[in-house]
Amino acid sequence: MMDESSQIFGDPKQGLRDALVRTIRDFDSKRGAFAALNYNSPWILATEDWAERSGHTVEDLCEAISQWRISRCSGEPMDPKISQIFEDFRDAAEEWRGETDYVDPPLRFDPEKTKFANRKELKAHTLNRWGSLGLAGQWHNYDARDLTFGGAFEDRFGHRVAVSMTFKLGYGGPIRLFFQFPYYSGSEPRSLDLFTLSGWLVCDALRLPQAPELEWIVGKSKANFDAVDGILAITRAIIAYLRPTIQ
Repeated sequence: MMDESSQIFGDPKQGLRDALVRTIRDFDSKRGAFAALNYNSPWILATEDWAERSGHTVEDLCEAISQWRISRCSGEPMDPKISQIFEDFRDAAEEWRGETDYVDPPLRFDPEKTKFANRKELKAHTLNRWGSLGLAGQWHNYDARDLTFGGAFEDRFGHRVAVSMTFKLGYGGPIRLFFQFPYYSGSEPRSLDLFTLSGWLVCDALRLPQAPELEWIVGKSKANFDAVDGILAITRAIIAYLRPTIQ
């Protein structure tokens, strides 16, 4: 996948940055460890219409979507030319909002969406599969209607990486995934989260209309857990870029 010798004996921080770049680029293009997985690439946001409105090509917009997220995760600044494309993309979205009087739909609390009669089955199913990731110190917790699973592993660069997955049942079941790295400054690779990877956050930053196809929601079935299994597959793929094998 990558030149492991340079990662192990080189700068661990740069090695982690390189791995995150490869992770995001392969996720976007559905290559490498993500090739066989079923999900929507953030590149679906880069349509011909937005390309025409922004004065750039679809390929330019795809690169801006990728680089914005890479910069956010790696701590390194975007290429100035790509930053300008990103700004033009956002300006096009703002102009469209003005032309159409588009307003994001308000968030309405629906008590029915917070009821998960399958919580026992959901927990059992996830625990079984979470255990197969080979994480150390595995744990799970249910607090304030958040069902969370966690653990940690050592990456190929010697970092301890904490991983957690949370089902926000009190908010209708959106799934959160978080990889925490041992860096803390804004110019360092601090974390990778599902909001960023999926493209949901860049959609918001670009002021585009909400894209529910980029969000993962826990289902209410007691037998079908496709959304959970999808995120677990993505988790496993991410780990493959940071650690050569899942033990």
